[in-house]
Amino acid sequence: MSKFSSSIALLVVGLVVGLAFFQATGTSTQYIMESEQIHIGAQSSNDLTNISVALYESYYSSTDLRISESRGALYNMLTWMNATVNIINQTDILDGALWAHELLVIPEGLGPWIERNIGDEGMQMIRDWLSAGGSYIGVRGSAAMAVTDSYFEGSNTTFALGLFNGTSLGMADLGHTLMTDVEINRDCTGPDLSDMPETMSTLFRTGRYFVADPGQEMIVIARYTYNDLPAMIATHYGEGTVFLSSPHFEYEENGDLDGTDYMDRYDDPDTEWALMLRITQWLLEDSPTVLNASTWPIPIASDLPIPMEMLLVAGGLGGVVIVAILVFVKKR
Repeated sequence: MSKFSSSIALLVVGLVVGLAFFQATGTSTQYIMESEQIHIGAQSSNDLTNISVALYESYYSSTDLRISESRGALYNMLTWMNATVNIINQTDILDGALWAHELLVIPEGLGPWIERNIGDEGMQMIRDWLSAGGSYIGVRGSAAMAVTDSYFEGSNTTFALGLFNGTSLGMADLGHTLMTDVEINRDCTGPDLSDMPETMSTLFRTGRYFVADPGQEMIVIARYTYNDLPAMIATHYGEGTVFLSSPHFEYEENGDLDGTDYMDRYDDPDTEWALMLRITQWLLEDSPTVLNASTWPIPIASDLPIPMEMLLVAGGLGGVVIVAILVFVKKR
């Protein structure tokens, strides 16, 4: 075989592996490139290395940036922690994607819309996976969605996901969007927060506090200094663990680490990422490992077709494919 033919063959193999990887994980090129940059400032030890995180794609809206911006900030936060992050959608969940991950993170969004997007079967798969030892992180809308009942902006809503038996209640008297302080529970019975700051400034956006039903475990992680009510909580679901936060912890309002300027107009003197790393480590350590990668990603087909028009732009895609392959090999 000539050198030219060998090069073409290697290129085709690279395209097959790269495309199949993207198809299986749903990870975007943009996010991969961001993760490479963000690792410069990541923790060098005691982080989430070798931990697989499923970041839910959620629903799309051309007028509501809260989902895409929250998802991007969460991706950068998790890669700062050195986690392996895959963007998944509803189809991936139904195909068994959760069993290839130890943690599910759902970005901000309207709770009823997120539930509708996941669907009844998808929510049951989340509950089954959590019961076996998975871990869940929700923020604002995806936190409220995990609570059975809601009283917010004058209306009652019942959610079906049901990870926490209780009620989330709106706090209209605090305001719409602002920075507010929370008091860290350094004596909490969950993660060891004894060396965390006494208070942190967090982004509040028409948020809530949490009330547990009788018999429901509620580990208070942080309380609003405004009214001493729970702002961030944790609990167990079967063998799994759950963390819910109404304030936004994912945004770095005074920095560029989060990869977005969405909330940069607000002044935040500190970061919540170190706190989130500690909480996430506890979520994982306090639950069994549920990895069963034989169910997902979808195996690479040996006869995957490569359109000729893609070969014509192979020079432009080569760098992207190489990045995908390197990330894939490193993570596995």
